[in-house]
Amino acid sequence: MAHHLVTGGCGFIGRHLTAALLEAGHEVTVLDDLSSGDPATLPSAARLEEGCVTDANKLASLAEDMDGVFHLAAIASIAAAEANPERAHAVNAGGAANAVAAAARSHIPLVLISSAAVYGDAGPGAVSEDYPCLPLSSYGADKLQGEHYALKAADNGLSATIVRPFNVYGPGQDAGSPYAGVISRFIAAALSGTPLRVDGDGSQSRDFIFIDDLIRLLTACISRPRPGALIVNGCTGIATSVKALATEIGQLCGDNIRIEPGTGRSGGVAHSLGDPGQAAEMFGFRAQITLADGLRRTIDWQRGTNSQ
Repeated sequence: MAHHLVTGGCGFIGRHLTAALLEAGHEVTVLDDLSSGDPATLPSAARLEEGCVTDANKLASLAEDMDGVFHLAAIASIAAAEANPERAHAVNAGGAANAVAAAARSHIPLVLISSAAVYGDAGPGAVSEDYPCLPLSSYGADKLQGEHYALKAADNGLSATIVRPFNVYGPGQDAGSPYAGVISRFIAAALSGTPLRVDGDGSQSRDFIFIDDLIRLLTACISRPRPGALIVNGCTGIATSVKALATEIGQLCGDNIRIEPGTGRSGGVAHSLGDPGQAAEMFGFRAQITLADGLRRTIDWQRGTNSQ
């Protein structure tokens, strides 16, 4: 079995990934600065190293004893990145550069978690990995720069798989966090009897992928390293409008759930839909959890959390 380094392992995706790797019999070391992650939710079998990915020496030192690196650490809130762009750039772009350098120095495979934000507003059609990247946010721009670091290092021998997740959701996502997605916020509102507020006309659409599906893709990426670089979308290939999402969550949470118009927003990404073909071709990966099933699992978890 292998020993993997997971940066940002105390975050939502990182905790699920760490648990899956441990369950498969691997050893896991987590590097996290605990600025947003909760160490109490980290599986006890994982080794936690407190520190930030901006510390290139620490990352390099940890990578020396590893068989692979998953780089997830980031300031993932667009609002937080815009509020402190210098810090966000140092973590999101600089941290990626350090993770790439650490993996290259130790000659071990890297799985770099990027974001669908690199595409910007690509319209309602499904985007493949060769679609021109025109990010609308500094967060997306920093993620794209991180990809460039990995691609450059891959030209010099690094095995790098870049994964661009779309809208990830599932149990363990804190609805009260600034990093929370629309699904966890809608569920929290529905369970508390608060109206679900939909911005604009609700026609904006997203590709929602359940956390378990994304973790299957990430573990497949590290288990089949290849020379050079590969970019894959982490998506379902199915678009859901925000209005349809609110309606389904309302139905699943019970009667008398109200949906109200929120403040209409201008700009931003109206549609975000991924083409899953590359992941299917390279890793045999297809998302298996339907939105309805994933919502039920997430609602059950949030109900249990609220009752504690």
